[in-house]
Amino acid sequence: MRHHSQGFTLIELLVVVAIIGILSAVGVVSYGGYKASAEKKQAEITLNSIYLAEQEYKSNNGEYCTNDCNTQDNTITELFDGVDNLSGQKFEYKIKPKGSDGFSAIAYNQNSRCKLILDEKNKLSESNC
Repeated sequence: MRHHSQGFTLIELLVVVAIIGILSAVGVVSYGGYKASAEKKQAEITLNSIYLAEQEYKSNNGEYCTNDCNTQDNTITELFDGVDNLSGQKFEYKIKPKGSDGFSAIAYNQNSRCKLILDEKNKLSESNC
């Protein structure tokens, strides 16, 4: 009488390891795309917050905060009353004057070179995203 062992063969183990490797490679690529998409969406939401803060600033002061908000720190101080919710993000934010009565809020990611621009008419444009 012959006894067969109840274990896996080397070929079966290699096939399972190859399948796990393929699935993990697909997962890593998908996760990278998901992460970049989430960071971009967070930047769009922050630009919308800057837009709303600019509208409030103009309502209170008669003009947009452009020259005083040309750096991220100044933007935090002038528009968000010193509450810093911009520093932990992957994008850097800047506000530039646009014409005599307008502004461009810019979000820029140094790593991906993605640039989002929101103007005083709440029009969003992007490049390299």
